[in-house]
This record gives sequence, C-alpha cells and structure tokens, in this order.
Amino acid sequence: MAAHETPGTDGAILLHPEHEHWPAEFADLGSIAPRRIFALGALDLLQSQARTALIGGRTATVAGRAAGAALAAGLAARGEALITPAETGTDLAVVDAARRAGGRVIAITDRPPAEAGHIARAAQRGILERGGLILWEASSPRGGRTSHRSARLIAALAARLVLVEIGARSAGMTAAAIAGGLSRAVAATPTDQSRPGRGTRQLLAADLATLVHTPDELDALSDPRTLAHL
Repeated sequence: MAAHETPGTDGAILLHPEHEHWPAEFADLGSIAPRRIFALGALDLLQSQARTALIGGRTATVAGRAAGAALAAGLAARGEALITPAETGTDLAVVDAARRAGGRVIAITDRPPAEAGHIARAAQRGILERGGLILWEASSPRGGRTSHRSARLIAALAARLVLVEIGARSAGMTAAAIAGGLSRAVAATPTDQSRPGRGTRQLLAADLATLVHTPDELDALSDPRTLAHL
C-alpha cells in the first residue's frame, strides 16, 4: 500500500489534499475546508459521477419519507450518486430507495461507523455492500458546531442540495446556508405545514430554497441559465 493511502480506522483510507481521490470541491470551503477525511468504500464516487445531496429531519412523517424516497429513486435510476448523512428518518428512506433503484450512496457522517447507532450501522453496511462510500472527518473543523461538522462537507461535495422536513436548528439548515454561499442549488420537497419541518418552511418563505417535486424540476433549478436569473 502506498504511503499516501495510510489505512485509517476500521480499514478506511485516510485522504488529504494531495491524495489522488481528494475532492477538489472541498477547496470551495476556504478556511473551513477539511484537512483529512477517512473514506471507506468506493473512492471512484468522489470523481466519476453527478452527485445530489438529500437531507431529512430526524422526526420524519410518512409523507416526508415518501417524498424523499421518490426523489432519491428517480435520481438513482438516472445514475446519480446520492449523498446523505444516513442517520435516521428520511435519510434512511433515501438510502433504501436509492439502493432499490440500483443507485449508489455516499454517507457523510459526523462520527466513525463504529460509533454510529445500530440502525445507522445497518444502513451503512448496506451502502458498502452496493458499491457506496462512507466519509467522516479525521479531526474537528476549525470553528463551527461539532455536531454539524458533516454538513459543510455535504454542501461542498454535492452539486445540489435537497431538504426534507428539516428543523430550524438542524444540520440541514447549516448545509443549506453553506451550499447557498457556494452557489449550489438549494431545493426542498413538499412538506405538511402542520408537521415537522420548520426549517424547510423558513427557507422556502425566505426564497433561500426552491420547491421541487421531481428530478426534472431539480435539473431545471440546477441549470446555469436558470441560476443566472435567480
């Protein structure tokens, strides 16, 4: 094994800015860019495919899970890689839908797989079995909330971000703020106004996210000709 592929915890590879698989998109984060990332799984996903992030709230409704899953399945069927925290609620519905559609998933987490909960570990095993990838940061970021450390990595690595029923103080809100600052497209799926998702509703009301129902609507939002008029 080459010196620049030093194994990390749990058999993972330690990536750094000089590594051949280091994502160039992380440079967009400037002073809050990561220095080292552990990667477990298919490293080709960091360079070879279109990537869309879907982040859901921890308290998910049936409608929210269904909306996230439908969008994930449509994107995966077209060959896109899905990025998600793969923790609870809608995130797990996204993982399952992507896998059923033959898609591949990148899970970007706040902690090593060994420290994840039982449900999250099961989802991560499924991601790896189907040619996916798990990423987590090797050290704490400079500044920012430790519990939301993965949010900035998701925002940078994805070309566009879709939010489903996220809370007002959630990692999804952190990701949305960073993605918007990086000129990534930020979207949200429909949500029940009486249910969890205050953060999603705030973003839509402030025109910081655009409502989408289908992959085609997301493509239109991501089109540079569309973004130029926003």
